[in-house]
Amino acid sequence: MKIRVKVPPSPFRLLKERYFGEETRNPRVARAALARLVPQLSADVAPIVSQAVHSLIDYQDPDYALAYLERIERYVGPAAHHVPNLAELAQLLSDRMHFEDPIRIAELKLAEAGGATAEPNPLSVDRVEKFRWDEVIPMLPPKAAAPALDLFQRLRLAKLARRSVTLRFSSRTRFKLQRLKWLAAARITRPFSERFKLERVWVERWLHMVDRSLVKQPEATVAIVRTANLIKGHGDTYQNGLAEWNVIIDRLVKPTCDGDLPLPRLGDAIQEAREAAIGEQGQSRLLNVVEQLRAQALAHG
Repeated sequence: MKIRVKVPPSPFRLLKERYFGEETRNPRVARAALARLVPQLSADVAPIVSQAVHSLIDYQDPDYALAYLERIERYVGPAAHHVPNLAELAQLLSDRMHFEDPIRIAELKLAEAGGATAEPNPLSVDRVEKFRWDEVIPMLPPKAAAPALDLFQRLRLAKLARRSVTLRFSSRTRFKLQRLKWLAAARITRPFSERFKLERVWVERWLHMVDRSLVKQPEATVAIVRTANLIKGHGDTYQNGLAEWNVIIDRLVKPTCDGDLPLPRLGDAIQEAREAAIGEQGQSRLLNVVEQLRAQALAHG
């Protein structure tokens, strides 16, 4: 008797299943979902959401646009918690989901050069960007990225992982243009990467804190929504903003929502902390201000 063993799907099969399988892969599904949601949106929110959906289909795929719509739907309808600045949240959510990795820069440069049918242009200006190694390595799948980053730690090369690598995006020659097209086409691998996973976790945590503030301290919701402004770009700018965001959330927002920190004016505290982070030595000032706010709250609690 022949024994059949079920072989786990290979990455190629996963990619094939993702892009040539279920109906949700078709852009019309995302557009239909958008058409159902738009009548429930206010006049200032609808254009932002509509533009985001079409842009996210181009940035990644229809599934990614559907994920955006599902997140917006949390705040729409009679049973939902209503965010006072939903238009701002919708825009910030779109900005964050268009995160800047090397694939994104390649896509933008290729579009600038003329898209898929572009021809080499010796007069074009190269785009030179600096990414950190701890941004480039997470473009790999989690099972490959995690051991690589762990190796940096075990070899005491953590500082090296934070160093920048310069990437040049060019369409000057046929070879450089082809390399640009290959990198832009690598977007189909993005959903399987460690970076994609980390970005999804961050977005969900941000929205979770927004949801908790709507129940615990509604007057702080706008300030918590706006904390997403801290995280932008790539390289050191991105990593520094992410570190500042984590300090504000971990030391002020979460303890207050948990009931461990008696901070009645959380929104004002967030704004004060953000102002401290502006300029040189911003992170150290931010840490000092946050600890002062905590000490004052605990002393009066």
